[in-house]
Amino acid sequence: MSMLPVYAKAVLKALPFGTRPGTDLPDRTIGRSIAIDATAYAGFAKVIEAPLRDVVHPGYLHVLAFPLSMQLLSDPAVPLPLVGMVHIRNRVEVLRPVRIGDVVDFHVSLAGPYGHPSGTTIDVEVTAQVDGETVLTETTTYLAKGKRLAGAKEQPQPEREDFVAPLPTARWRLDPIIGQRYAKVSGDYNPIHLNGLAARGFGFPKVIAHGMYTASRALAVADPRLESYRWDVSFAKPILLPGTVGFAFTEGARHEAADFAVFDPAKGKPHVLSSVTEVAAPTGSV
Repeated sequence: MSMLPVYAKAVLKALPFGTRPGTDLPDRTIGRSIAIDATAYAGFAKVIEAPLRDVVHPGYLHVLAFPLSMQLLSDPAVPLPLVGMVHIRNRVEVLRPVRIGDVVDFHVSLAGPYGHPSGTTIDVEVTAQVDGETVLTETTTYLAKGKRLAGAKEQPQPEREDFVAPLPTARWRLDPIIGQRYAKVSGDYNPIHLNGLAARGFGFPKVIAHGMYTASRALAVADPRLESYRWDVSFAKPILLPGTVGFAFTEGARHEAADFAVFDPAKGKPHVLSSVTEVAAPTGSV
C-alpha cells in the first residue's frame, strides 16, 4: 500500500484553508488481509538485527498495520493534524506466535481524543487475527503537542519513574542511512527521519531515528521466548543521527520477562524504555 497519497492528504489537511473538522473521531474500522511473506520479513529482520526464525517479530505486524493507521489519522474528519504528531507509547499484547506464511487479518480503529498535559492524544487500536483467532492487539498513542480540544476525554497518564542509566551492555552506532533502510522495510517515509531540512522544520537539529526501529531492535535483543506476553514501549528523547546509543537490561534477562532501555550513554538520558511481561495465553490458543 503506497503511503504517498496518505502523506499528501495529511499535508493538505494541515494547510490553513483546509476543512475544519469537529471534535469527534470518525467511528469506523478499516482492515486488510496479508500473508506473511518470508522475503519481505527477512528484509525487516535484517534491518532491526533480529534473529531470523519462523516466529514473526511483533514490530513487523505493527509495520503491516501502519498504512491503515495513517489512513485513519489523515482522515479530514479527525480533529487533529497528522503532521507534527508525536508517537509517545505502544502497548502490544502477543496472544500467540504469528508465523511465516500465516494470513493475518488486520482491523484498525481510533480511540479518543484524550486530554494530555502537553496537548491531546489519539490512540490507534489494532487487532490482528489468523483464521478468526485474535493473535495480537496493539494500542499506539500519538500526541498533538499544544493542541487542546473541548470535550477531550480524561485518561490516566502512565507514571514514568526516574531513569538511572545502567552501564551499557551494548553500544549501537547509528548512521543516517538507517532511516532510509528502515523506511524501505516499514513504509514509514516521514521526512523527519530522512531529510535534514524537514527535521529542522519540526525543531530537530538533525534527522532522527524511527522510534519503532529503535523499539523493535531492542525487543530483538531481548528476544522473548514466551507464548504470550505484553510489550510496553515508552518513547523519550529522540535519537539524532548519526549517534551512538547504549542498550541494557534493567531487570530480568534475555528470552524472558524483562525491562530494558536504549539511552544516551554520555548523558544518561533515555531514548526508549521497554518491558516484556508474561501474560496468560487465551483459552483455546495454539
